[in-house]
Amino acid sequence: MKPFSLLVFKEIKEIFFSKTTMLFLMILSFMTGYSFYSAVALYSKASMSAIDNPLYAAGFEPVSGIFVPTWGGVFVLFSLFLPFVIIPVIVLEKERNTLVMLLQIPFTMNEILLSKIIASVLLLLFIFLSMTPALFIWWVCGGHIPWGELVLLQAGYLLYGLCIIAVSMCSASLFKNTASASIFSILLITLSWIVDFGKDMNISPLIVHLSHWTTSHTLKFFEQGIFSLSAVLYFLILFVVFMSLSRSFLDVSVNVKWLFSSLLIILSTGILIISYFHFNADMTESHRNSFPTHITAALKKIPPLEIDVYLERTDSRFKDYEESFLNRLRLIKKDITLHIIQDASLLDQHYGLFVYTLNGKKATTYSNSEEEIFPLIFRLAGIRNYDPSAHDNFSGYPLVVTENQLAAISYTYYLVIPLILLSGVITRKIYTKRRFT
Repeated sequence: MKPFSLLVFKEIKEIFFSKTTMLFLMILSFMTGYSFYSAVALYSKASMSAIDNPLYAAGFEPVSGIFVPTWGGVFVLFSLFLPFVIIPVIVLEKERNTLVMLLQIPFTMNEILLSKIIASVLLLLFIFLSMTPALFIWWVCGGHIPWGELVLLQAGYLLYGLCIIAVSMCSASLFKNTASASIFSILLITLSWIVDFGKDMNISPLIVHLSHWTTSHTLKFFEQGIFSLSAVLYFLILFVVFMSLSRSFLDVSVNVKWLFSSLLIILSTGILIISYFHFNADMTESHRNSFPTHITAALKKIPPLEIDVYLERTDSRFKDYEESFLNRLRLIKKDITLHIIQDASLLDQHYGLFVYTLNGKKATTYSNSEEEIFPLIFRLAGIRNYDPSAHDNFSGYPLVVTENQLAAISYTYYLVIPLILLSGVITRKIYTKRRFT
């Protein structure tokens, strides 16, 4: 076996058979089981009234109704617990001075770091493998699996997991002990949540602008079934930046000026790339992120649109407008200019008003419903040959599951998977004991 392969094998053994990893996988099994069980139970209960109601049934989609809530628990585990698994991979090497020994064998620092990345990514893939029983159980129950949208969701969490790995390794390279590195990495990760909270509270325009660049905001593209090229590039650039920092912190001979100059170039180039490759596509079967086909075709033909909104950002009506209409409109039209009026006197005078400007013509409405907005926009654009009542047909996938099927989820994630993990730990200990006796 080649020396580098031996190094990779060593890293895999250390990360897969550590007590922290086993504890993480146990928590993951319980968290996934609870999230999946709750999602299926709620989905099944709501489906009872939708089986014979086609209009209501159209709102039942497996990814948004089942798998996004299931992966929600994984998001919390990735953010708050995965760093505790990854950080010791580097910190323990520094504490035991084995990095120096590996460099004398000799391995290069790049080879050492690459072996740790490979082992961490394999652990990430193993975590994804532990999620497959949920897919199998859902399929056995008769549930529909929209593979395109589901693969997109998993790809988003894979990219997010890679970023967590990079942040954790960067923290481990910067600090000498696990506690300090863990606190720093969690601080960096939860900073995204703090910015999102600041946006919801409308603390400042800067926070609102920064909220468009947080990891949690970017991950929503994948959860909503939107393939965003800029979101993919965003996560990849973050991974490269933090891994570059990790490599630099491990090598004390790196010139600080060269380091920050290089990172500044990487970040600037990355932002330009993200801004240039602005491509979004709705991957959902129901096309819930876009409008009916005939309206989409008409919207693509109209000139640039300006929208003046006389609402506070924290107003529930604006949030509903943004989520149910504006985000879908932006997916189709890239040339929309949104103005949120800040002037207090104008807000008091026209609060709740929406002003649409097209070709110098203006139209106003207090409604945030697309049934009211589209006739207004198309009238400004001079488009009259469209049917506002026409919609794309989507039947939906309601499903009622039995108590036995729900019990299968509990047995799988609360009993079977934990027993498999425990048997792996016991087998490992027996093998190690026999080896040294």
